[in-house]
Amino acid sequence: MSGLAAWLAALGWEVDGCDRSPGGDRHLAELGIEVERGHSSGHVEGASLVIHSAAVDTGCAELESARKLGARVLRRGEALADLCAGRRVLAVAGAHGKTTTTAITGWILQQLGLDPLVLAGGRVRGWQGGFRMGSGVAVIEADEYDRAFLRLPHELAAVTSYDLEHLECYGGPDQLHTAFQIFLELTAPGGSVVVPVENRDLAHWAARIGRRVLTAGPGGDCDCRSRGASSWGEVFDAGGATGLLPVPGLQNLRNLSTAMAALSALGVGTKEAAAAVRGFPGVGRRLERLGRFAGRLIISDYAHHPAEMTASLEALRRACGGESLAVVFEPHLYSRTARLAGEMGTALGLADSSAVLPVFGAREEPLAGVDSSLVVSAARRAGAECSACPPEEVPGFVRSVSAGVVVFMGAGNSDSIARSLPLEPL
Repeated sequence: MSGLAAWLAALGWEVDGCDRSPGGDRHLAELGIEVERGHSSGHVEGASLVIHSAAVDTGCAELESARKLGARVLRRGEALADLCAGRRVLAVAGAHGKTTTTAITGWILQQLGLDPLVLAGGRVRGWQGGFRMGSGVAVIEADEYDRAFLRLPHELAAVTSYDLEHLECYGGPDQLHTAFQIFLELTAPGGSVVVPVENRDLAHWAARIGRRVLTAGPGGDCDCRSRGASSWGEVFDAGGATGLLPVPGLQNLRNLSTAMAALSALGVGTKEAAAAVRGFPGVGRRLERLGRFAGRLIISDYAHHPAEMTASLEALRRACGGESLAVVFEPHLYSRTARLAGEMGTALGLADSSAVLPVFGAREEPLAGVDSSLVVSAARRAGAECSACPPEEVPGFVRSVSAGVVVFMGAGNSDSIARSLPLEPL
């Protein structure tokens, strides 16, 4: 939502907003965008357009008031579709990695002087949060939640990865798979689609109607192969080019493979892209180094699905060498915790020790019998050293572990808890 607010402000709109729990989007204040805490019918007085995320109940008093006052009320996906109309759009979707892939693609285009417009779901240094205004191709993170990616007009499309996520929106795996196929099929005539090499079937219908299909990953049309970790990054080979991706982990090389495949559809050569990515600053809350506390390196990471947790912890093992590793994990959503607590616990077994915060419910009401103890029990069954930890006990946990690296992992409050520590700069 903050990126959308920055985009509207760049177009000359007078923008303000509200949130139940405002985050640390300092760039919005710098743009003159005030974000109030909580919801109130009074917030919408005088507004001609009110945009809300899918986390907001469509029947809430604030939106009801906006309708009565004659304001146009749009879901975020609808507003994004309006803003993209008439532009050349590369839409980046996927269960995991779409924020980083969107940011890498936009960064490379920027470094090559192609002036992209970029909308990503995480902060990028030098941009207005996750937004960059530009006159060239629009690189847009396309979210499958709430089926929003099916509304987005696009000439090019990329899927970073496929997993059984957001089934509460789709009802089952078959419906989710069909939605991704439709997303790719909706690519404009003459356009191209990028899919993971192991999920080429997602592009079946796109190929049948003549869209060009590119694959990313091992053995695919674009394959960034690791030559080894290098400090906080990965040295890679791709199509005869050698480069350095300055963020760690093999999963980020998969993201780069997807980005390079999409860029090739835009006419960008592999060698150009490999040279341009060298200065990529990374994305906020994606293995972001925050500082030191009690002698430990503190890292913030957005991973909240077991596949993401595993990828991030494996990346840290590569980047941090022999350093011991601890995790402060915050389960996200009661429905996801109920379904994946076992896999979350197994992922935490990759760390030397871990603490689990209360479930961050976000848009969901609590479910009976679903809490952080499910993850703790699963981790212990997998042989991990793990305990439940309320937020106020986090500083004590960090001091108590022998780990040299502590990663705060989750999509909810874990980042703000990490940043509330008295951190020493790196």
